[in-house]
Amino acid sequence: QNICQYIIEDEAQDSSLIQQRLIKLLSGKHKNIIRCGDINQAITTTFSNADVDGFRKFISESQSVSMNCSQRCTKQVWQLANTLVKYAGTQPETNKAFFEIFMQPVEGKNPVSEDALHSFIFEKPLEERNFILSKIKKALKKDPKVTIGILLRNNYQVAQWTNFINNNGLKTITRNESLEQKSIFRTIFAILKIILNPFDNNNIAENYEILAEAGFYKARLGIEIRKYENPFIQIDCDNIENIYLAQFYWDLNYWLSFTHLSADELAIKIGLHYFSSEIEKSNTYLISTLIKRLSMTYKTFPTLIEHLEELAKKPSLSGFKFFSEEDESNNEFIEGKVQIMTMHKSKGDEFDLVFIPEMTEKNLTLDFEQIKLKNTDFTESLKRLNPAYKAKTEFDIKQELISENLRLLYVAITRAKKQLYFTASRKVKTFEKIVEQKPGLIFTKLLGGNND
Repeated sequence: QNICQYIIEDEAQDSSLIQQRLIKLLSGKHKNIIRCGDINQAITTTFSNADVDGFRKFISESQSVSMNCSQRCTKQVWQLANTLVKYAGTQPETNKAFFEIFMQPVEGKNPVSEDALHSFIFEKPLEERNFILSKIKKALKKDPKVTIGILLRNNYQVAQWTNFINNNGLKTITRNESLEQKSIFRTIFAILKIILNPFDNNNIAENYEILAEAGFYKARLGIEIRKYENPFIQIDCDNIENIYLAQFYWDLNYWLSFTHLSADELAIKIGLHYFSSEIEKSNTYLISTLIKRLSMTYKTFPTLIEHLEELAKKPSLSGFKFFSEEDESNNEFIEGKVQIMTMHKSKGDEFDLVFIPEMTEKNLTLDFEQIKLKNTDFTESLKRLNPAYKAKTEFDIKQELISENLRLLYVAITRAKKQLYFTASRKVKTFEKIVEQKPGLIFTKLLGGNND
């Protein structure tokens, strides 16, 4: 209390009851506290115990300032977000889902885009995916630097869409906390794979492009490496006409001179060669530590690389939390790539084009009657351990779930800057059976049934 004369809290809508009590204690002496947040983007209540009602109470009891202007979205997008808030307020089960504040534009700053809203309902999922793929390819052809987001309800959908987009010749970025999303790991691993098989020109070319993508070499020269009949590493450097390839040739020989080092020692040497900031150095040592741990189980270099590649795709690594690197915020890194993530992970982000596929009641239930409760609610079960806690009724829990779904949709909508697409398919194949599924209420209640 003596140290903190002023306290400012960001993302206040995500604070739990205990966090809010702590902040109140810290500000108890000087009573100079600013809490900045948006109840309409409170989307963590179902798994991290955010106390939305507590923040709502704080607003009502304090001097409040409304910040309702945004320059992110084109007119039709921010109007749709406001329509969602109004719609929820008219339904008895969802009238507490949102704080009644409506987004307004910033004069002369918002993007202008005609026909920004699109909605399509298909018969089959493949039709839906191919449609979105065609729209993405068309957008990238028109503007290679356009930012594109595919926002989904569940993690398993992210994996499915990532495979689909990648298999159709486009590059993707996901927001999973996986190793392969870190530029430092990609760089280190590319060199390790080159060292593993230096006489395979396809291997050299593939990893050259990864290093070029990271900005260390001139892009699109991998095709030149593939043209050589003999191993690239064995050719006479005097015969390499391209100066950029010649530089890579000498770097390749440099790395091959360290094959006597262990894999974890190599990782440090590679990381410190290409990166210089303190955060990058810290992440290099973390990667080296992980490799050293794996080396205790996988004794040979080939098996180590094989298992490291498998591990790199996993969405989380127990015991390893990397210092913030934020490749995804680098404009050059994201250009020309399709960003695929859950709606939860899109919070705080923005894209020129946003696609929200598989918008069925099953995936994101907006109909109160369709809400299904699990046998056990983890956070509710924990709360009931407190004898003084008043247990929620089934209606209360359903109300909380559908309110979060509505706020999740609000977040997804407001990620779009210029164009927003909603799609769904009426049929899906499940366990070798064709199952009918109901398109989301958004198609009829919010988009007026005017589906393209």
